[in-house]
Amino acid sequence: MSTAAIAATPRPPYYAVIFSSLRRDGDADDYAVASERMLELAAQMPGFLGVDSARDTDGMGITVSYWTDQAAILAWKRHAEHAAVRERGRSAWYRDFSVRIARVERAYGQGEDAQR
Repeated sequence: MSTAAIAATPRPPYYAVIFSSLRRDGDADDYAVASERMLELAAQMPGFLGVDSARDTDGMGITVSYWTDQAAILAWKRHAEHAAVRERGRSAWYRDFSVRIARVERAYGQGEDAQR
């Protein structure tokens, strides 16, 4: 998954789904294709706001997707293709993972809209 910039999110409140994972060795090409496809699908979902993602050379990764509300998150979780890829992740790609869902109450940064 590749993003060229930090996700531009609206003024809070909104929700963040924080997916932390440890990759297994192998299947890198398969994983990259699936990751790009999930980003493409998520971007088409109502309520999707953006994503930030990073992975280190040891296989530790964090992907944070942003959503308008919990209903949008649940709709994404129930998406059939996303569900199939999650199962593939559990069985083939991840040694360990966790999902955390948080409500963003305040956000700020260095960009043009620093105080959101």
